[in-house]
Amino acid sequence: MKYSAVIVAAGSGSRMNLGYNKVLYEMEPGVRVLDKSLALFQSDPDCAEIIVVLSEGDYTIALPEGVMRAHGGATRAHSVYGGVSKASQEYVMIHDGARPYLSQEVVDRLKEALKEYSAAFPAIPEKDTIREVNNGFVVRTLERSSLYHAQTPQAFRTDLILKSLKKVLEDGVAVTDDVQAVEYATKEKIKMVLGDEANKKLTVKEDLK
Repeated sequence: MKYSAVIVAAGSGSRMNLGYNKVLYEMEPGVRVLDKSLALFQSDPDCAEIIVVLSEGDYTIALPEGVMRAHGGATRAHSVYGGVSKASQEYVMIHDGARPYLSQEVVDRLKEALKEYSAAFPAIPEKDTIREVNNGFVVRTLERSSLYHAQTPQAFRTDLILKSLKKVLEDGVAVTDDVQAVEYATKEKIKMVLGDEANKKLTVKEDLK
């Protein structure tokens, strides 16, 4: 199954306190977080093209030969829409540029899910007890067995995610990931596949350790 990969790397990384975009942090000499996040898609023969979404300040950074660029926007939805709009394949996988530890196994599970469903995402089960709290007091304890941590890449039929993001942008709705756009705009069934504990998003400086 051929697909386009959209790598979202337009964030400022303010919580990392590096003074620059965290995807440009060198995990080892000459190898940036972004390079690691691109590597799996570069090696996957089913990945037909890679599009990196970048902020204006980072737009001219060096990218591997053949990797395309797209301009980031004011919100994640704007940025992803800009990237997916350049995709030429029937299917697209949208991945956070700050997740450098993606495995081929997760991508293969998503490909398998796309054979039957138009939207799929990886997730890992919640291990801790989670409580809803209001003004410092417990409202309720949530049922842990039905709670999962969503990861990326999130995979879609390209026309579906474009339509969903367009609706989100038209309505001015804030979404925190791309599956949420499909939830909001359609009644499409969204398939969850097992993610990977190692597939973490680097968010704060301690994550770099």
